[in-house]
Amino acid sequence: GPDVPSAIANLSVLVEPMLDIMSFEMGAPLWLAQTEVLDVTPPAAVGEEREIMIFGVSPFHKNARAIDMQTVQGLLMGRLPELPVLQDSRASAVLRWFIKSLETIVLHDQFIFLWIGLEILCDESDTRVEEPYKGACDHEISNCPECGRATTKMVRGATLRAFLHELNVSEEDATALWKMRQLMHGAVPFDSKKLDQLPALVQTLRAAVAAGLKAKLGWDPAAPPIVVAAGLSIHPALAVGGTRPIQQGDTEPVA
Repeated sequence: GPDVPSAIANLSVLVEPMLDIMSFEMGAPLWLAQTEVLDVTPPAAVGEEREIMIFGVSPFHKNARAIDMQTVQGLLMGRLPELPVLQDSRASAVLRWFIKSLETIVLHDQFIFLWIGLEILCDESDTRVEEPYKGACDHEISNCPECGRATTKMVRGATLRAFLHELNVSEEDATALWKMRQLMHGAVPFDSKKLDQLPALVQTLRAAVAAGLKAKLGWDPAAPPIVVAAGLSIHPALAVGGTRPIQQGDTEPVA
C-alpha cells in the first residue's frame, strides 16, 4: 500500500508554503478542508484501481494536533473560588496561560502558552542557577579584569531546567523541553523531525505547570485537576481508506 506518512511529508513541502504566502497576502488564514493521498507508484496507468486515503482535516506539521485521553481529569461540576485566590496577579497570569493551552488543540500553541506559564512560575520561585561569564572562546572569566567584580549571573536555560526538575521532570525531559522551547526563536522548523516529540513533551510540560500552579495557589497536589505527565493521545486528522481508479492528471508532477 501507499507510504502515507512519506506522501504527506512530501506534499507538505509544496502545500504549506503556498498556503502561508496566500494567507499572508490575504491577511486571513486559509485552511485545508480535505487532503487526499493516492498511491501512484510507477507503473501507474489511468483507470487502474489504486489505494486511497482521504483526510477530513489537515494532517500537516504546522497544524500538529493531539487529543489527550484522560491525561487531564477535572471536576465534573465547577465551584466558585474564594476571592483572595484571584488577587495574586502572578498566579492569575499563570492560570490564564494554562487555560489558553486548554482552549487550543494546536500543539505548538499549547507548548508556547504553557512555557510562558512555566517562566512566570520560575521567576517567582527561589530557583537560580548562576555561572561566571564565558567568552565566545568558551573560557570562563570569573572576575572583571578592570574592577575585579564577579561576573556571576543567572543562566536562564539551566535555571529553567533546574526548576522543571523540582517539578518532578526528569533531566532528560527537562533538556528536551528546553530544546523544544527554541521553536519560539524559530530554531525548530515546522517540518523538523524534532517536532515528533511535541505531543509527549506538551503532556510533560502541562503536568509540570499544573503542579507549579497548585503549589503557587497553596493547593493540595492531589486536588483536581489531576494532570499526568504521560498518556495516550490521538491525532484528530482521521482518514477513510479505500480504492479508486487513477484519473488523468493524478500522475502528473506538481509544477
